[in-house]
Amino acid sequence: MGLPQSDLKRLKQLQQKKHRQEQGRLLIEGMRLVREALTSRAVIQEVFYTRDFEATQSGMPLLEKLAGTAGRVVPVTARELSSFADTVHAQGIAAVIRFQTVPPEALLRERGSPRVLVAVDAVSDPGNLGSMIRTCDWFGVSGLILGRNSVELLNPKVVRGTMGSIFHLPVSVDADLLSVLSSAKESGFTIYVTDVDGETHFDHVRYSDRSMIVFGNEAWGVSDQILQMADSRLTIRRYGSAESLNVSVACGVVLSALHRLHHA
Repeated sequence: MGLPQSDLKRLKQLQQKKHRQEQGRLLIEGMRLVREALTSRAVIQEVFYTRDFEATQSGMPLLEKLAGTAGRVVPVTARELSSFADTVHAQGIAAVIRFQTVPPEALLRERGSPRVLVAVDAVSDPGNLGSMIRTCDWFGVSGLILGRNSVELLNPKVVRGTMGSIFHLPVSVDADLLSVLSSAKESGFTIYVTDVDGETHFDHVRYSDRSMIVFGNEAWGVSDQILQMADSRLTIRRYGSAESLNVSVACGVVLSALHRLHHA
């Protein structure tokens, strides 16, 4: 007996932004993402797997662990899985996750030193945002604040691009960045804004123990209003002839220097 049509319909709905946001849930696919969710604080509500996946060397041990954690673990046919999966090759396993974001005030309120937050102003490409989240996780960023007009956090391409880091990094979404930056200043954060025309090379900055670094849109960077709130405008020196630097690459370059200076 296969999955009821009501289940298939509900799962297919999670391919749409409207339903992901209304339900606060996302569908993840493949062993890597499901394993990362299992080892994080993510709430795994449902797991769907094929018998072929169960028969693999790594499939059965993972399913045994999921059985003790997930609310529901259900075998499905490959055809059923492909009908609600977003990717062509879901690797025989998918899971529904209850995803919890955090308010920006909570990220600003937490203590600890050093504390580094990254804010994103209108980054529109899912692959870029996914890579930025993965990079922030790699360099131990304390949290990420996603401004309005940015790509949806739960977009499947964003989630896949994070390679599981979305489950490790506290994220605030749909934030009014001007208000957040104002509150951050009141909370003792120094605001660093990346700007192709910035006056300070990123590698020459002694970053504050409470730092917020803002990255902007792929085409036009951060807004003029946000630039005006910067305590320091950071740039990455150009040595060649490229017109611009990919925002996710810029994120990695800047965060690598910040990490080095904090731990020098």
